Amino acid sequence: MLARTSLLGFLLLAACNSHSIAPLDGGADGSTAPDAAIDASPDAGSVCPRLPGDPNAPRKVVVSHPFTDTTGVKGTTFEVLDLSAAGALTRENVTFQMGAAFYGPIVFTPDGKVGLVAQDDGSVGVFRFDASGNPVVVHAAFRDGFYAQTVVVDPDGSRAWVLDADTAANGGGVYEVAIGCDGTLTSRGLAVPGGTANAMAFAPISGQAVLAAGAALDSPAMTDTHLLALASGAPARVASGNAFGDGMAIVSSVAIPPDGKFAILSDNGLAAGNRLAVIALPQMTPVGLLSTPNPAQVVASPFGNAALLLNSDGMDALRVIAYDPSNATAPFTITGEVSYQNGKPQLPAAAVVIGRGALKGTVLVAENLAVRELAFSQAGAVTDEALMSFGTDTPSIVGTVGVQP
Repeated sequence: MLARTSLLGFLLLAACNSHSIAPLDGGADGSTAPDAAIDASPDAGSVCPRLPGDPNAPRKVVVSHPFTDTTGVKGTTFEVLDLSAAGALTRENVTFQMGAAFYGPIVFTPDGKVGLVAQDDGSVGVFRFDASGNPVVVHAAFRDGFYAQTVVVDPDGSRAWVLDADTAANGGGVYEVAIGCDGTLTSRGLAVPGGTANAMAFAPISGQAVLAAGAALDSPAMTDTHLLALASGAPARVASGNAFGDGMAIVSSVAIPPDGKFAILSDNGLAAGNRLAVIALPQMTPVGLLSTPNPAQVVASPFGNAALLLNSDGMDALRVIAYDPSNATAPFTITGEVSYQNGKPQLPAAAVVIGRGALKGTVLVAENLAVRELAFSQAGAVTDEALMSFGTDTPSIVGTVGVQP
């Protein structure tokens, strides 16, 4: 994905205060040592399923602040926000420390208790919320043979899939890690070899995963998108396709509507970029390309009739994509920008969507110095609801965002 080279051009100078919760002491991989602050259970460290909680309960939102000053020194601060059942965001002056994190969304287990994020040094940061709702760092920087580009949590919450965008010769591919009941990670090694694994998403209906990578397992030459069966046993390739047609794409996101009929992929790379590709599932048949400047991410509406496109890197915009699954040749259409009620976006980098409960359709977007709250409607519209600003100085910059499911 393109770096946000114009990032510091948006900065002003001001003051910023916060109360920090320090991480627990840990080993070389950033894991925490036993401590009274950890409410460990007898099965701590084992693999366990994680059932979703009350869909209408308040949620925790976590953002990263990846800079410390105007010299570009990387920051390691994460801030916890509260999202009320009515959708109101508030700051509670609660922070913790892991590693610098940009772009890739912070992802959670289905119960919302464990959060994971790919960090700038190739490690995975892991935290959890204790019984009182306080953040506890589990791994400040987990490493085990991979250089993490992004992290995807398995639908059952027992595992995470770490994508390494390096070549196959340098260990790239998809790695499997088990998530223990206390959030502790245990590596199971390279699960999908092939290299250049850039983005992946699970199909809502089949439970299979769509992976954007130059190769995967036994995939044919000149394919760049792969349907994988990851539910149990050894990973298997179901089908592959050539979404972009030229082998030049560096995919920044994969989005799949709830009906699981199509996947839409954003290419934000230097070699080609400025385009979206659509591929039909499960055959992995390429459908077509859409032109758009610097697409950082696409997220699908849980109502199944729209998507939201983040254009960044100086082409800053939030655009609505209409989705019509009955149109087999052109199911996605970029219809125009969101009607901004809270100012034009600045460097939108990452977005997360709530898929259930009263806040179903709520989207949180990490911007330069803020988090924007939008909402998908059941009619396919996207409305700009609110903007939380974190300040005007360098430590206020927002790198990425995550929300409990």
